[in-house]
Amino acid sequence: MESYRRLAWIMILLLIPLFPISCQPQPPAPKPSVYYVSPVITYLKDCPGYDCKVVGELHQADQVEQVEVKDNWWRVKAVRGNLTGWLQPELLSPTPITPEIFYAAVDNLELRECPSPDCPFRKMLSKGDRVHKIAQNDQGWYRVLVEKDAGLGWVPVELVTDKAEIVAKAEVKSGEKSYLFAAQLNVNLYSLPLFSSKIVKALSLNEKVEKLAEHGQNWFKVRHLASGAEGWAAARDLKTELLPPEPPKLKKKFRKKPAPPKQPQPGEAPLEPEAM
Repeated sequence: MESYRRLAWIMILLLIPLFPISCQPQPPAPKPSVYYVSPVITYLKDCPGYDCKVVGELHQADQVEQVEVKDNWWRVKAVRGNLTGWLQPELLSPTPITPEIFYAAVDNLELRECPSPDCPFRKMLSKGDRVHKIAQNDQGWYRVLVEKDAGLGWVPVELVTDKAEIVAKAEVKSGEKSYLFAAQLNVNLYSLPLFSSKIVKALSLNEKVEKLAEHGQNWFKVRHLASGAEGWAAARDLKTELLPPEPPKLKKKFRKKPAPPKQPQPGEAPLEPEAM
């Protein structure tokens, strides 16, 4: 019995040093160094306030790092583009966000202002362009954010795909370059395949362009090689070969007709013939 008591005291003495350790407060869990933007689009401000100037925009799933805290605003630095500004922490998530990504399944996909084929279109998407799905309606349309330029609009569901293989096919196709030449003395490049849209650049006869896309049979999207300007040109104004320059027009020389002999006026003597 005595031996058991001794053993119990020994165990107590061994456990006593462990009690202060267990009672010490545990250090707080480290805050995540990277956060993720929750809304589809949010804006960075140049100061912590709603009335401050917008310095840039972030998209859903963009990563940011916390730099400073002031009241209910965070100053953050975007991992993509090194953009810095203020926003509210409620717009950020500590866990990664995976947006719904789709790809344009066809060339010349029209991004429209509203979910109807009768709505005006804002821009043309090329096959393989990445878009983020924002919303959808019951009529078969997605509202999307275009990743390459942050454009917003509506596209038909059947003209986009979630298959990433479409990108590889589009890249292979884009490697097959085709060149055209301005076939008129003045060929306009438009921002959209509409004569009423903004003129991006005017080309002179035989200026070389790279063909990028088509819209029906009447419009080609091209890139001007000399300046890098991109726009839409009427297909009739472009040719696959250089045109010979028009020869300068020669001025016609007109021979002056001899003046008719002067007729005597009434009451005047007739002119005598000149002596031979």
